[in-house]
Amino acid sequence: MRLILFLLISLTVVLAFTNPNEAEFRTYMQQKHGIAGALSLKVAAIFSAGTSTGVSRDNYIICSRYYIGGDGILPRTDLAWAVAGKFFDIDEGDEK
Repeated sequence: MRLILFLLISLTVVLAFTNPNEAEFRTYMQQKHGIAGALSLKVAAIFSAGTSTGVSRDNYIICSRYYIGGDGILPRTDLAWAVAGKFFDIDEGDEK
């Protein structure tokens, strides 16, 4: 029982330390989508009222969800989940 508890705590600590930040998400968007990804983040920053960067992050300690909009002119659009240093894009069809 103690071994399982130790493994769960260890896994939680590792996931918390490898949870990507917003700068890493921006780099990911630029690498995956090229100039279109960088420009879309710039446009989101212009039309977003709440954050100066346009991208918002829900931090759940062991993972994060990145989205744009929801606080200004743009409707909220979920972009990706991040866990263990990896990003997983959210498809528009997955949300409904």
